[in-house]
Amino acid sequence: MKLSRLSIKNFLGVREADKPLTHPVTLFAGKNGAGKSSLQEAVRMALTGETVRVGLKKECGQLVTEGAEVGFVEVEIDHKIRAALRLPAGKTTLTENYVLPRALPHVLDAQHFTRLGCNERRTFLFSLMGLNAGRAEVQRRLLEKGCDAQKVEVLMPLFRSGFDAAHEWAKDKARDEKAVWRTLTGEAYGDNKAATWQAKKPEFERTASADLPHRLSALDAELAETHQHLGGLQADHKRYADSAQRLAEWREKGSRHTYIADTLARDQAELKEWETKVATLKALNFAKNALPCPNCDTLLALKDGGLHAVPFAEGVEENLGRLPEYEAAVYRLKQAVANEARALADAEAAMKAMAELELALGEKPDETVIHAVREQLEKLKNDRSTLAEKRAAYQEAERQVTQADERTAKALSAHESVRAWSAIADALAPKGIPGEMLAEALTPLNERLEDSAAITEWTQVVVTKDMHVQAGGRSYALLSESEKWRADAMLAEAISYLSKIKLVVLDRFDVLDLKGREELLTWLDSLAQGGEIDTALIFGTLKALPQSFSQNIATHWLEKGVIVEFKEAA
Repeated sequence: MKLSRLSIKNFLGVREADKPLTHPVTLFAGKNGAGKSSLQEAVRMALTGETVRVGLKKECGQLVTEGAEVGFVEVEIDHKIRAALRLPAGKTTLTENYVLPRALPHVLDAQHFTRLGCNERRTFLFSLMGLNAGRAEVQRRLLEKGCDAQKVEVLMPLFRSGFDAAHEWAKDKARDEKAVWRTLTGEAYGDNKAATWQAKKPEFERTASADLPHRLSALDAELAETHQHLGGLQADHKRYADSAQRLAEWREKGSRHTYIADTLARDQAELKEWETKVATLKALNFAKNALPCPNCDTLLALKDGGLHAVPFAEGVEENLGRLPEYEAAVYRLKQAVANEARALADAEAAMKAMAELELALGEKPDETVIHAVREQLEKLKNDRSTLAEKRAAYQEAERQVTQADERTAKALSAHESVRAWSAIADALAPKGIPGEMLAEALTPLNERLEDSAAITEWTQVVVTKDMHVQAGGRSYALLSESEKWRADAMLAEAISYLSKIKLVVLDRFDVLDLKGREELLTWLDSLAQGGEIDTALIFGTLKALPQSFSQNIATHWLEKGVIVEFKEAA
């Protein structure tokens, strides 16, 4: 980036400066208050838009030189592009749609890099070296480190928020998995312990329980058979008892057979007598109205449509009056005979059935056999209960073993997740992939710094992996003012070189002693000769301009804000 002309008017201490830049290195010198720093800040503000010495754009009117109302700065780039600043508005413009390099603030202000925080330095160097810290690149590096592919895929969306967010999320996931492990085990997590942890299992011999189902099946079969046998015996016993009861009933009925037969015969004979009496009375009943024959005095009565002689019988009327009584007696006797006939039939049937049952009844079942079978059944039940309890105990032990194995597997899975997430977190930590990528960015930077130290014979400057700046092994904060200036100058040049801007602006070079100034100019001359720098602007307080220079270096004297011809002091 070659600056070809500077035109500045009424900017802080610069009243008017309009100079073409014809040499790669241009030195602006003058006494204190001559406007050197104002000139440097004017260039920086025009090119970057960063306000200097004021905090807000609306305060830019304060940058106008005292006594003036307006000011401007124009910086010409490559003889065709102009970056301009107008005061008091503080507005900057750039012609030709030119895009200024992102690293430009670091070469216009040599202390810019060391003022950044470590994270900001890291971000800038990534950008400077064109390192891609995007999702695809980080994913590739994680997989190359052997990180779990599935977990890496889950993590990828977090990179929208940057390395730190993804790193913290992976650490949180590892902590979550440790909590899962603690919940499963009830113990404090330890990496070595977790790798070999196993849940406690009850001790039992699987072979001893292997035949229990078969033995239970055999017992169930024997129980069923014994139940059936006892049921048969009890059914036989009940049938015998029922038959014996019926036999007793039938014997009782059969034992009355003779009595019933005698009673029936007696009642049948008596019935016959009474039936005869009733028939006799009914035969005389028509004679109640008999009249004597007028011819022979024979009693005649009408019967069946004809007259019949009625034998004279004394007391017929009195006997006819008892006919209802006789008929009632006949009725009662008929009922008794019918009942006795049925009872006799029942007795005869009972005697017949009794004879048949006595033949079929057989021997009385043995109670001792039933008792023995009952005892055997109870023993089988007790044996089965004992065996079932034993099997239940084995099943519970097997369940506990299965649960223990599952807990062991889950705990191991949680431990493996802890290790997987921890590996990802470690890879995303500052010393992991970011550190590796940073090393890729730092290597060319530190190599350039090493080259600069060799040329200038200044103390070597190093940017460490944790983004601290050191010179000669000492922290930047511990360096002297001149040591810090040398470090800033070499850092600015290294950034200029790596970004291919080839521009560096160095103010207050008068902090160096004469030897240091000579080393600086020799270094810049060497860079210009090698085509490694297009423009170097140097500002410093001097009593006089140096007399002997390379053809690559131009010098200008500033006095009261104006570039003038240098005159020797009186």
